[in-house]
Amino acid sequence: MTPRNLKIIAIVLVLAGIGGIIALSRSGNPKDHVLRTYDVVSQEGDSYTLTSPDPVTKTAGDIRDAWKPAQELVDPGGTFLRYKDLVVAVTPRVEGGSTIYLDDEERGYGRWFPYVVGFWGFGGTGGPIGGTRGGGPGAGK
Repeated sequence: MTPRNLKIIAIVLVLAGIGGIIALSRSGNPKDHVLRTYDVVSQEGDSYTLTSPDPVTKTAGDIRDAWKPAQELVDPGGTFLRYKDLVVAVTPRVEGGSTIYLDDEERGYGRWFPYVVGFWGFGGTGGPIGGTRGGGPGAGK
């Protein structure tokens, strides 16, 4: 092999390695990402409370940038991200930073109902959050 061919092979291997690292960093799901990235304070079943040293806007933005939510609601009380079967709520902490609540769809909807009801609806097909917009008289099941 010529030195030129060895350089080409080396470049291809480096690029493949970089691609593999990027792919691994995106593996999993939003829940795995949040659990890997932030500090767990408590866990009750499948629900977690975590902390971030960053303010709500940055923390929610980082989560959103890593995993695009189906819906997002920004409220003075926090930022709420809805994923398939998952609700991530990011709220401010008095001492600084933010608290992250990670819940399945049903518990998250119940916990954050006062904030999300006007935006995510009352419940319906596809779980407690989905399928609530539109319709009208006679559109029920």
